[in-house]
Amino acid sequence: MSIKDRLWRNVRANLNHLLDNVREFEERGGLRSLFDPETGAPRDPNQWEEIGGDGPNAHREPPSSGGKKTIREYYANLEVPYGSDLKTVRKAYRKLMREYHPDNFTDDPNKERMATELAQELSVAYESIKEYLDSGHH
Repeated sequence: MSIKDRLWRNVRANLNHLLDNVREFEERGGLRSLFDPETGAPRDPNQWEEIGGDGPNAHREPPSSGGKKTIREYYANLEVPYGSDLKTVRKAYRKLMREYHPDNFTDDPNKERMATELAQELSVAYESIKEYLDSGHH
């Protein structure tokens, strides 16, 4: 997988993650949730996270939830729009597996190792979406 492809895949996954965070923020009350409901004044600004920097309130990644990804991230891994049907997901999965199968990179051990990891990610994504669609919870 080229660096450009990997970069675009990560960009798509990050944008989906950002949209999920925005939706969750809006569900919790949006900007109103940042203010004290009694006075309308902002809460203690020292508790707010800074974006960037390395101070005491610098932005840090949230604790991992056991490595479990969201369904939207699995769709992004397979490069299909969220909500696509199983036929489209299967087609994309097979296409990506043909392109990035580890057997295609036997001449370069580093690429083979990277392809193996990617193949595992794709398999997990496909199986997760398949279970999700079969369960009928969508």
